[in-house]
Amino acid sequence: MTTTERRVALVTGSGKGVGAGIVKRFCSEGIRCCINCNANRTMAEKTLQEIEAAGGEAFIYQADVSKPEQMQAMVDAIIEKWGRLDILVNNAAMQPMKFVDQYDVDTLQWLWEINIGGYVRAVQTCLPHLRKSPQGRVVNISSIHGKRPTNFDAGYAMTKGAIRMFTRELALELLKDGITVNAIDLGGCKIEFKTGNPEMHFLTPVECTNPRMPLRFLQVEPKDVADLVWFLCSDEAGNINGDGIRLDRGAVLI
Repeated sequence: MTTTERRVALVTGSGKGVGAGIVKRFCSEGIRCCINCNANRTMAEKTLQEIEAAGGEAFIYQADVSKPEQMQAMVDAIIEKWGRLDILVNNAAMQPMKFVDQYDVDTLQWLWEINIGGYVRAVQTCLPHLRKSPQGRVVNISSIHGKRPTNFDAGYAMTKGAIRMFTRELALELLKDGITVNAIDLGGCKIEFKTGNPEMHFLTPVECTNPRMPLRFLQVEPKDVADLVWFLCSDEAGNINGDGIRLDRGAVLI
């Protein structure tokens, strides 16, 4: 347990999947959480029920991270409810699963507005409150797609590469404020479904499949991600800053 166990966290995209795993872990440790969702409130309500049944404290706020006014309203609601904000986990993202010639300008712009614009916007909105925290933390969920090229979804990979440099720049800039900023380069993760159910998620072309990679053995669980996020937000991780930690069970090595 940290010395500031009554901290408050915002985890974007936390109604399901990786984000839900993170808020469940946080709440089990006494951290109060804002569960952010956009498209699927039903799953967010299920996550909240599980947290409350276990004795945790959280609330749901439905907001689109690509919209500045909605981001501001969400952070305002957190401050009104609990009076503080100590942790930001940027997790909300989209993966269209498209080949480069399938992208149009509008889709690419939309992807960037969520996957990198949403991260920047969340930091900008939360920063005045994080600076007041005795233990401010920012964790950006990135991907091994940002460091290892594949042969599909270049648009998504570019956003994840941008998150890596954003994390480094932000860590340096916020050093004087005592706020640590780190990223997790996540590999394949077992979640309920991808938002939007992109076609390639179900019908992966043969040319996008690595025959040497037994995916069923190399996927991590949301709990695994939550454990690492919890550590990065703990007292023990206070000297880890500007880092990108790969969590993929070695998939990037294959």
